[in-house]
Amino acid sequence: MPRIPDEVIAEVKQATDIVELIGERVELKKQGHRLVGLCPFHSENSPSFSVSPEKGMYHCFGCGAGGNVFTFVMETEGLSFPETVERLATRANISVDGIQGDEELTREQVWRKQMRDAHRLVADLYHEVLMKTEAGEVGLTYLRDRDLAEETIAQYKIGFAPDQRRFTVELLERRGFDLEVMVEAGLISKSKSGEYFDRFEGRVVFPIADRDGTIVGFSGRAIDDRQPKYVNTAETPLFNKSELLFGFSQARATMRKKKRVFLVEGNVDVLQVAQAGTQEVVASLGTAFSPQHARALSRIVDEVIICYDGDHAGQEATQKVIRLLEASPLDVQVLPLPEKTDPDDYIRQHGATHWQQFIETEQLSVLDFMNRMYRRGKNLNREGERIRFIESMLEEIGKTNDSIRRDLYVKKLSDEFEIPLETLRSRIPRPTSSESTPNRAMEPVEPVRKRSSKTGEPRWMKAEKYLLRAMLTGPEQVRFVRDRLGLRYQDETHRMLGSALYEIVSDTMTQDEFDQITLSFMERYCDQRPDYAMRFAEIRLMAGPDELSEEVLDEYIRVINSYEEQRQIERAKREIAQDAESIVDQASKLQELIARSRRLRER
Repeated sequence: MPRIPDEVIAEVKQATDIVELIGERVELKKQGHRLVGLCPFHSENSPSFSVSPEKGMYHCFGCGAGGNVFTFVMETEGLSFPETVERLATRANISVDGIQGDEELTREQVWRKQMRDAHRLVADLYHEVLMKTEAGEVGLTYLRDRDLAEETIAQYKIGFAPDQRRFTVELLERRGFDLEVMVEAGLISKSKSGEYFDRFEGRVVFPIADRDGTIVGFSGRAIDDRQPKYVNTAETPLFNKSELLFGFSQARATMRKKKRVFLVEGNVDVLQVAQAGTQEVVASLGTAFSPQHARALSRIVDEVIICYDGDHAGQEATQKVIRLLEASPLDVQVLPLPEKTDPDDYIRQHGATHWQQFIETEQLSVLDFMNRMYRRGKNLNREGERIRFIESMLEEIGKTNDSIRRDLYVKKLSDEFEIPLETLRSRIPRPTSSESTPNRAMEPVEPVRKRSSKTGEPRWMKAEKYLLRAMLTGPEQVRFVRDRLGLRYQDETHRMLGSALYEIVSDTMTQDEFDQITLSFMERYCDQRPDYAMRFAEIRLMAGPDELSEEVLDEYIRVINSYEEQRQIERAKREIAQDAESIVDQASKLQELIARSRRLRER
């Protein structure tokens, strides 16, 4: 297959912020020059996962996982190296067309690549149909009637699927795509008689992208009387509704900057809210908000403002989402809309300026929202209804896992109704075993790839790592180790890393030359091998002695050689038991072993 040029790999790596990339999956906190968090590769309670922005590497001191941006994507998403480069290049808006062949990919990886390529092609085509053709005028008129500007339509790449039964099928067929794979991808459908036909025909189409901005599905909305009103991509190898949020890739930068996000119910709501100046807005995809959605948001923002429809169903949905978000944990606010109103309606009626004033002045705390919701339809002057209201509130308070929130809610009830705190606390229902556990625990975050925790390492293993760490500091150290140890490493990965360093460092290389080329050479050497990249990251990030004198290096080499000598002695003992032909022969060999052991101890 075509080889990915080193300059492309370097450009993609340079354009990818490792902290931002890993921060989408791991909550990182500053600790000195590094950031730390809970490792995504194994279960742990105390953070042992470290990210170094300066070195562009990560390492877990618990399970040994480590590497760079390429390794992280390969390990977490199960992609090949070419797929990973393509994924990160797309994320960074870098063109890599023509550098990836399919010869190295598995059949499943080939299909996934076809699906991604096809989604990108179809999204471009639908958008062009909407904006530039007579067939798309009906869709563009619909969007303009909803007061959506062309800039907003372009930002979210909204399109229109022509009202033709085989428009998309014929396009994909002409481009050489496997139509069975396209059915599995959810781009087209297949009848019982075996006929392929378009899935989204005659609909305005909203592309759904993953967190990196790669389009993985569509939501098609009918603009006439046809049913169903919405047709969405079904579950596919690329598309999982429980993990995806409409508008996430467009909102991510603003979310990260403002540390907040507005959560709405519909695609058009997202477009209107963003157009009104609130770019940090997302929506779930025609399905209930999930724990996975909550975790995805919690990695980027501190606060979520729920702005669901102002009807009974919207309020019920808001209450469910509150529990999921509080368990993440996140600060939660509610922006209540008038009854029978959604964000799209509100902005079109009142305008963007009024919307901005509304979101700054009308947000409610969760406590105030629940108070308002349970008061509806009740006459609190009546003792029975007042008691039912208080009991409803106490039941909700009992579901809250945060003790501070719980105390706050109880105190407000106590103040309002002049009921002693202890009386109210005693009436809070005990949660069931399922309710007593936060949602995070109910649906645990499974590690991407389970790894066992590291056990105590033998001295020779540590010595080899310290030697390699020392060799990364300059050419003199590399030459010293090369001349005294050669390739007598006990660990195969260390042997390969040492060999690569010996290869790049000549007898005349200066420190300046070493600093300019060695690190980039080693990173390229490790890029396509996660096991090498993992060990290389660990070695670069590990702590070690400041002094790297020849005496220190010699001590490391002595430990390695001693281990090899001991292995030889053990091997010889086994050979004596198996091969000695006489007692005299055994005695002679044993005497030799005793002498070798004595020399080993005296070192």
